[in-house]
Amino acid sequence: MMLAAAAAEVAPAVRPADEVASLTQRLTTMERQNGPESPALLPILAPLAQLRFKQGELAKATALRRRSLKIAIAVDGSASVPAAEAMAALAHLYIERRRYLDAEPLTIAATGVLTERLGPSDKALAPVLADQARIALARGDVDRALKWVEQAIAIDKKGGGTESDRLRIYGAILVAQAKFAEGERVLWEALAIDRARNDRLASARSLAALAHAFLRQKRFVEALPLIEESTLLNQTCLGPTHPLIAEDFHDLGLVYLGLDRAADAAKAFHTAIGGLERGDGRDTPSLAYIMLDLAHAEQVQGHEDKAQSLFTAARRILNNAEDEERDRQRRA
Repeated sequence: MMLAAAAAEVAPAVRPADEVASLTQRLTTMERQNGPESPALLPILAPLAQLRFKQGELAKATALRRRSLKIAIAVDGSASVPAAEAMAALAHLYIERRRYLDAEPLTIAATGVLTERLGPSDKALAPVLADQARIALARGDVDRALKWVEQAIAIDKKGGGTESDRLRIYGAILVAQAKFAEGERVLWEALAIDRARNDRLASARSLAALAHAFLRQKRFVEALPLIEESTLLNQTCLGPTHPLIAEDFHDLGLVYLGLDRAADAAKAFHTAIGGLERGDGRDTPSLAYIMLDLAHAEQVQGHEDKAQSLFTAARRILNNAEDEERDRQRRA
């Protein structure tokens, strides 16, 4: 469990907080000069949203993406390419936050506009189709997910090569279909692309996807170094309360449980929970699922009272989330 210390030793020299402060200052200056709804703000809002995301400030990143969409629609109209690109960016962020109900109408609208304006084979469509695949996969609609991601990959290939993001989704779909050998081959290919580009954040995602594939097969010994490396890389790229780091520690705990190391699993789950509770992950289903696994780890160690308390708290969060989801579906 020395991952945080190791990450600090190889952390990038440029501090994201300094970049955020610089961009925020530029944004304030541009607002005074051009007004709060000027299209001149768009080149600042997009990178600022990305930095907020990397810091784990997902609510702030979402607000910036919404603002970009509002400006794009006001300037160019809702059926314009800039508006569609802003829709796609906001939808992608919703997907990262596991808010699929919010993301889906945006991806559908963006796909329609981009297809009509640019044609069905334009490269701008590939990431939007890939996000539609992620939504379908999250809902268990594997056939539709496969359809979307295959279209995205076909577009990529026409442009000269496939992006690793599309391969990760494709590999996850194959794993969901229990086509493990094929899925692993695709995920190793995605990781090779990421490493060739020295893209640490993308590499971490490919490593985590491979670890998931091994977890599905109870191949815990093989999963362990993959999820450890993913965790280390994410700690060098992301803020300490980022949900992706919590996901890594959750997976690390699951691996430890599979290796009959319940005490180590509990430590990993506690780290994941602490990150979510300090950031934007409070009272989310992601937090609840980790609490349920921590309850299992405590139970294995004979800590029945702790396990029951965790189980009760997790069920409360999940019940509240289900109620909120039903309310949102009725409003939609």
